[in-house]
Amino acid sequence: MTYIKSNELFERIPTEDLYERIPRPIVIADHLMTPDNMGAMIRIADNIGATEMCFLGEESKHSLGKIRRAAASSRGNIQWYFTEETDLHKIVPEGKTIVAIETADNATCIYDTALPKDVAFIVGSESHGLNEDLLKQCDMVVYIPVPGPTRSLNVSHAAAVALFEWQRQMRGER
Repeated sequence: MTYIKSNELFERIPTEDLYERIPRPIVIADHLMTPDNMGAMIRIADNIGATEMCFLGEESKHSLGKIRRAAASSRGNIQWYFTEETDLHKIVPEGKTIVAIETADNATCIYDTALPKDVAFIVGSESHGLNEDLLKQCDMVVYIPVPGPTRSLNVSHAAAVALFEWQRQMRGER
């Protein structure tokens, strides 16, 4: 077995054919605080083939240079933007199901939940999670089980787990 670059592997194994059958997702993050997490969110949204990465909050409060650096090559591959809009239905196109990745009393385990094909995922901030007003606007809430002693995930890690679980489920859809 020999190591090869990921671009080389994925030239041989087409993965984007998924989007011939289903719509691309949208990713939303609620008031993230750190540029590294924002850049990582842009990268994971790009990795999954999302149409956009939306950051709720004020752009002026963040170092765009640090965000771009953390996003690396993904910064130019996907539309990403800031908005102060708090009505998710004005951000998310009609027909998309809004799924929160959050610990909440009505959340279901992501691995036991059939995720929708046409989806917008939303994650909360690093320290406070998803704003309760936003949580109420979501159609579904899923949590990721964490068996180790630290019972919370970094926001970008949680997004990665959820997005790739969604992709896994969608690959089985024919």
